[in-house]
Amino acid sequence: MAVKWWIWLLIGLLIGAGIVAAIWSTSTMEVKGVEYVALIELSGTISYTESPLAIFSGETLTPSKVENLIKMVEADPSAKAVVLVINSPGGSAAASEEIYIMIERLAEDRVVVAYIAEYGASGGYYISLPSDRVVASPHAVTGSVGAVSVVMNFEELMEKLGIGVDTFKSGRLKDIGSSWRSMTDEEKEIMQSIVDTVAKVFADRVRETRGDKIRDWEYVLTARPFLGTQALELGLVDEVGSLEDAINLARRLAGLPEYAPARWIKPPTPSLLELLLGGVGEAEKPMKLSYEVLMMWPLPSMIDPNDVVKAGATICQAQMP
Repeated sequence: MAVKWWIWLLIGLLIGAGIVAAIWSTSTMEVKGVEYVALIELSGTISYTESPLAIFSGETLTPSKVENLIKMVEADPSAKAVVLVINSPGGSAAASEEIYIMIERLAEDRVVVAYIAEYGASGGYYISLPSDRVVASPHAVTGSVGAVSVVMNFEELMEKLGIGVDTFKSGRLKDIGSSWRSMTDEEKEIMQSIVDTVAKVFADRVRETRGDKIRDWEYVLTARPFLGTQALELGLVDEVGSLEDAINLARRLAGLPEYAPARWIKPPTPSLLELLLGGVGEAEKPMKLSYEVLMMWPLPSMIDPNDVVKAGATICQAQMP
């Protein structure tokens, strides 16, 4: 009985995957056993998969992604130094803290240099702090040491649409931050205290890691972003330069020769079987939360202004006799 065509196709795919794996293995043999600088890319908005930021942002940087990359470095004794290539405007304060702890742990065992390529603002700067040195591109957006939370209020819009919302709660503050009504003065004070507390943790982290390097604390704590050259003058970073400068610095700090290779650390690609079976896990559905305390600059564009204009026009037309 003739073997069906799809069986031959499957066999061909498996053989092809084996050949590709062999070629890849051969191409990386020159790195194995040789001490090198590991390059880890930390790009995108910092968030958890369940965060609303995952809805409004393209690329996201989650603690789980960072953990997997760090574990790959920790498992390789030949990776004597690490350069974190950061390109992030920040994001979730909680996720930034979790990544901070991971990098702090890594820096206890390896030389770690942070390189801020384009964005290292707010949470993006926060995760650079445990590094032995911070290098920034002269034009990188850096700093923004602070926190923010935005609560959207649709109360007037709902009234115009004739939509009412009933809320049943066990305490008067249970629905603080609700988008369906205006906040009370008491609630505004509570939200401000939460933001201030998060910002204080951020400032304390900067004090712990940068120490006497910061030259103007009052100016830094305005939470404004700075360019790399300005950040250097204020002591937020140690050097300005290129990625190659950061790699050379990592080599020197780790005592590696100047010809020691640099190697990008990438997450493992799914196997052919995993691809054929439709992925490696179930897709996670992001939660739609109303607000979140962020260490981020600039803020995400959660609503398209054009949509607001269109909605307003629709309401006006509906009210016309």
